[in-house]
Amino acid sequence: MDTVIVNIDVESDEHRSQFEILFNEYSSASSASIASNVVNQLFELPYFIGFISYVSDEAAAFSVCFESYSTYRAKKVLNIHDFMVSSVYRGGGVGRALLNGIERYCRENEYLKITLEVDGGNIVAQSLYSSCDYQDYQVASKGLLHWQKYLS
Repeated sequence: MDTVIVNIDVESDEHRSQFEILFNEYSSASSASIASNVVNQLFELPYFIGFISYVSDEAAAFSVCFESYSTYRAKKVLNIHDFMVSSVYRGGGVGRALLNGIERYCRENEYLKITLEVDGGNIVAQSLYSSCDYQDYQVASKGLLHWQKYLS
């Protein structure tokens, strides 16, 4: 299966259309209520970096990423916020290819690391991430606690 990973061009109508199709599949399977205008909002964010995987010229997977910065290490950090492989393409290596494409992008652009969150019950995703050398970063950053406060 020939898989090509493309960095989303937010000015491209073709990328927007393909991303919307994949994002609709993703959001319809989610238990969370996702606003219908989220794609438009994502494409306006200056720190949004997205990727689409193509299999034989068909959009097969996407990732929503956000760039941040580590002041401790003086390097950029990329957070994978959403990661989805269309149900038609699951089990064929598309997710691994997408992760590898994201990693290649980050290495070429001198990022410190890639972070992500995964649902504790999503064993398939955990297996993929683990097989690509991702690990629970609290293990690697002993003594650091990660706190949050929702504002709405």
